[in-house]
Amino acid sequence: MELTSVQKEKSIYPKYTWLIVISELCERFTYFGLKSVLILYLTRILQFNGEESTIIYHSFIFHACIMPLPSAILGDSYWGKFKTIMYLSFFYALGCLVLTGGSIADMFGLDVQKILTLLGLFFISVGMGGINSCIFAFGGEQFQLHHQEKQLQHYTTNYTLAVFVGSLISTFLMPEFRQSIHCFGKDTCFPLAFGVPTIMMFISIAIFVAGKNMYVKKKPEQKVITRTFGCIFYAMRMKVTSAIPCQTHWLDNAKGKYTESEISDTRSVLDLLFVFTAYPVFWSLYSQSGSKWTLQAMLMNGRVDFLNWTIKPDQIQMLIPLFGITLLVLVDNVFYPMFAAIGIRKPLQKLTFCGFLGVIAFVFAALLQFKIVGNTTEIPSGQGRIYIYNGFDCHVFVKSKSLHIQHQISPLDSFNVSHTVMSQNVSGDVMVVGITIGFESKCNFVSDNYEFTTTVTIIEGKEISYHLIRLNSNTIALNRVGAHDSLVKEKFGNPNLRILFDHTFGFDDNITFTSTDHTSFTSYSLSQFRGMSYKAVIVGIYNVFHNGKMLPTPTMDVIPGTFYTLTLQRNGDKMVTL
Repeated sequence: MELTSVQKEKSIYPKYTWLIVISELCERFTYFGLKSVLILYLTRILQFNGEESTIIYHSFIFHACIMPLPSAILGDSYWGKFKTIMYLSFFYALGCLVLTGGSIADMFGLDVQKILTLLGLFFISVGMGGINSCIFAFGGEQFQLHHQEKQLQHYTTNYTLAVFVGSLISTFLMPEFRQSIHCFGKDTCFPLAFGVPTIMMFISIAIFVAGKNMYVKKKPEQKVITRTFGCIFYAMRMKVTSAIPCQTHWLDNAKGKYTESEISDTRSVLDLLFVFTAYPVFWSLYSQSGSKWTLQAMLMNGRVDFLNWTIKPDQIQMLIPLFGITLLVLVDNVFYPMFAAIGIRKPLQKLTFCGFLGVIAFVFAALLQFKIVGNTTEIPSGQGRIYIYNGFDCHVFVKSKSLHIQHQISPLDSFNVSHTVMSQNVSGDVMVVGITIGFESKCNFVSDNYEFTTTVTIIEGKEISYHLIRLNSNTIALNRVGAHDSLVKEKFGNPNLRILFDHTFGFDDNITFTSTDHTSFTSYSLSQFRGMSYKAVIVGIYNVFHNGKMLPTPTMDVIPGTFYTLTLQRNGDKMVTL
């Protein structure tokens, strides 16, 4: 049977919907690009700790996910979908501009940067949430359901593919821009990593608005969402307050104010919600790929040897759209037949099976975190431990009858001993013992065969460090470093560093750690280590510089969950380190 001209027109795929698809691709590029580098920006640039960064990140995600509800009300009942998308897109773009501006506003201080960042994230979450609630449905409205079902399926596939492609490209490129390009005098370029998605957002708006005169724009309908919530709350109120509540279904208490159709539709929605009760749990776990999993990836070197490439910590999120595209292409012809072969045929069975795979993924993540960080250092029950750091560029001899030791410590090296805290020598769980320190004859600034006797304290269950240094040109002492060492590894597995130095160094001196591939550097003032306390540092392989001059020391291979002590000693014009 030959189609009429009207039927032919209805069967044609509306090409202008490609504007919606491409606009969504650009918007997804923006969102996932910003989100991929956000957690590192919060920790490395804004100097939030791991927990604070995670809270900010997930608050941003939460707000972006809750905003579709009020935006859907605006789109369905007041502004219409086109205006809602257009207005909130400008809000979205404004947030991108503020976030990018904040990343280059370091001259105004860290507090200003933090305020601009949080403000930008708020604008972005409002805009993104508003767009997501309307744009897919707006594209669907361009088709006539009874005549263009096949075309609508093609649109759905194209739209989904655009989401994955946009996010795949951005989650690969933005981490590369962040780390591989240096700008504004820094070893990273977050302004570029934020700026490119900002430009893409403006392109997205331009593409979407270009089809303004071609789109089918349906007028706002009756207030469906508000009527649905109204039906629920009115029925609940009547069930509690009515003298004769309805005995069938509690929603039937809304009869009289709401129509049978509205009550029936509301009942169907509530029944459907049971299917989606697991969704909030899934999405809350899914979002950790951009926070906890990225922070975990920071503790690994990311080296892919067979590709001769190092994957950035924030590029781990690239796997999600990559697998999404793969599944989209193969799911009907490969995976569903495989599922059917093992008895998984119904949609609920498929959801359950995939949820189980998600559980396995988090078990692997937990095992990996344990492998990276390892156990917290423990001291055997009833014992205490002391570390002695030699701050001299010569051999030192340590002996103690009480500790049963006689040991030689190499230049700028360390020695540790554990000892049982003897009850007859203690006050509580503290033991004080004598120790003798001697120097070899070639020690600079030390008399030949010089030795002195002092005491050290051993506390049960604690580790105490001592630093052998010159307090001034005439005095040598074995200084206790703080009350005791922390044996608890950081929650996020970061390595920790402390620097021990003597009176020949000023607190204004700078120690800089530059990665061996020159892609990053971190500089510290010695005043930050005034209390000889540990400070969290970034995993990597570093050369050490003092006031811009490279020190003659082996490269430092800083690995996760480890404590490092860097000992500095000045031997005339020569600088030596451990």
